[in-house]
Amino acid sequence: MTHSHPSPPSRFRLEFTAFCETNREAYLRYAQLRLQDPAQARHCVDTVLAALGRRWPAVLASDCPAARVWSDLRAEARHRTVTAALRAGRLHTALRDDQADIMLLHHHLRLPLDDAAGLMGLPRHDARALLRGAERALNNLLER
Repeated sequence: MTHSHPSPPSRFRLEFTAFCETNREAYLRYAQLRLQDPAQARHCVDTVLAALGRRWPAVLASDCPAARVWSDLRAEARHRTVTAALRAGRLHTALRDDQADIMLLHHHLRLPLDDAAGLMGLPRHDARALLRGAERALNNLLER
């Protein structure tokens, strides 16, 4: 299925299209876990990618485009989750956002750690540290 988003200037269009095609499915799966509603998840991802198209050259110039986009996706999902205290949303109330995200991507979506790290714009060792910290935090909550 092809999705149209505001296009960046033509000299950046190929990179933008490739980025969207590469990451859209994983973004959708993440948003569906957070929102528990496929239509809301699609709207969430479409909103983020539409905004991305308008500022793609600036994002490309950043230190880590994937991290910038992940931050936008997390914020949009958080905004939409406020009214839906669902299972995945509760994970974000028990953990820091970055810890909850790595748990969702790696454990719930079953993405390899390298793929989850890439989506979030993190080095592998940072993603591993986040994952271990999240697992410890959840274990501590369960032991209370």
